[in-house]
Amino acid sequence: MKRLVVASLLTVCLAGPDLAQGRGLGGPPGGIGGFGVGPPVGTGVPPVVGGIPASVAGAIGGPPPSVGAGLGSVGPPPAVTLPPVATLPVAAGNALDGAAATAPGQVIRDLVQSGHDLVGRPNNTQAVALAVAQDTAGHPVIRDRILALSPSQTSLAIAQRLHFHLEKIDQLGSLGLSVATLATPDGMSAADGLAALRRADSAGIYDYAHLYSPTGSGKPSVVPASVESAPQVPLSNREIRLGMIDGAFDKRHRALEAVDIQSKCFVPGCTGQPTLHGTAIASLLVGRSTEFSGYLPDAHLYAADVFGGAVDGGSAEEIAQALNWLAQNRIAVTNVSLAGPPNALLAAAVKAFLGTGHMLVAAVGNGGPAAPLSYPAAYPGVVAVTSVDRDRRPEIDASPGARFAALGVNVNVAKMGGGYAQATGTSYAVPAVTARAAQLLFAPDPRQNLIVLEQIDRSATPISVLGHEIGFITAPSTRDYLAASIDHR
Repeated sequence: MKRLVVASLLTVCLAGPDLAQGRGLGGPPGGIGGFGVGPPVGTGVPPVVGGIPASVAGAIGGPPPSVGAGLGSVGPPPAVTLPPVATLPVAAGNALDGAAATAPGQVIRDLVQSGHDLVGRPNNTQAVALAVAQDTAGHPVIRDRILALSPSQTSLAIAQRLHFHLEKIDQLGSLGLSVATLATPDGMSAADGLAALRRADSAGIYDYAHLYSPTGSGKPSVVPASVESAPQVPLSNREIRLGMIDGAFDKRHRALEAVDIQSKCFVPGCTGQPTLHGTAIASLLVGRSTEFSGYLPDAHLYAADVFGGAVDGGSAEEIAQALNWLAQNRIAVTNVSLAGPPNALLAAAVKAFLGTGHMLVAAVGNGGPAAPLSYPAAYPGVVAVTSVDRDRRPEIDASPGARFAALGVNVNVAKMGGGYAQATGTSYAVPAVTARAAQLLFAPDPRQNLIVLEQIDRSATPISVLGHEIGFITAPSTRDYLAASIDHR
């Protein structure tokens, strides 16, 4: 009985803003990643390069990438010592999916006593097998799983000789990559397994199956369904397609039941169970009803579900598969309101995705102003976005290093199960920038990608965030769309 209770408490500690259902995976707040690619800080294992196409090899190993490089953001603050998961800051303000801002220990006690999870559902975590662990830096990972990036036959043979079980190999053809999922031998942790593979195979690229979580927390604040509470964006007359990598959304919600969305789940055994976070982000992008409008209500959304019914986020492998699917469908601009640590597979997938002219817009995370940028926002070329309130003041626990800022405090969003709520977090600022870019970039194109970012830069209002000047982006409008149409002629 004691062991069961401890497992439940650990699940709550490691869960994201929502408590996981189904697979029981979770993670700390976004924005607690380190810089660079390869083994996490403190492993004592040097990064290795090899077994990967030359086009993406630059994303692995070597010196830490500059956050200000490429199309991304301003430079990071000096390196800091990361606190334990239990002492990470809790977001302030009202948000969609989380608990009231308070001490993490109090959140756990309240949940155990109330018998409900962070969004009010019955708490059945004591019956859920703990499927999450931590790497040596404290980041959440899938327990007993290792990812091998574009492994050679020699690498697979070495893994087999070390008694790893090859679960599957996924081909990411549009990215020029493949990924093998390896289960560690019985009784071996992911950390020990990763160290063993790197020692035995210096030419291979191995990493944890890191988890990437929604950003933002706080107590839900329900708002009435009224025209005044929703963003008012006129419909455009040209087809716009955009991507979203998140959780599944509530297809029965009034704001989403009639919109043009093509969805696909990348989690084995996925049931398509909707999540609060996915519902909120989808509504901001393309929501449409008599009482609510998203930023691009007439756009066609390609929604990649990497949560698989859980509410805590998706793994690096699932995000890479989603990027491959979006590349196959030539989606020019993709929204990623998730954050986590650096990962070899994610770095390679993002580099390949951006290399063909796609644009990735991501949240900087909610680790606090002293935290390093989280990933994928920190990778060179990714458009990193932070959150401000209606007075353009930075969100109190937003991480640094963004290129753009947008409204992300008390944003009106669709609420799973019906109705609307106010959400706070860098997650909810990203859709405004994604929508603005999607009005200007209609197909993957490296040159046009740069032109679009320059155009957004020129139209942005300069504001100061954490001592750096970045651009504040307002919601898109028909005027922006018409200007883009003229530029494309």
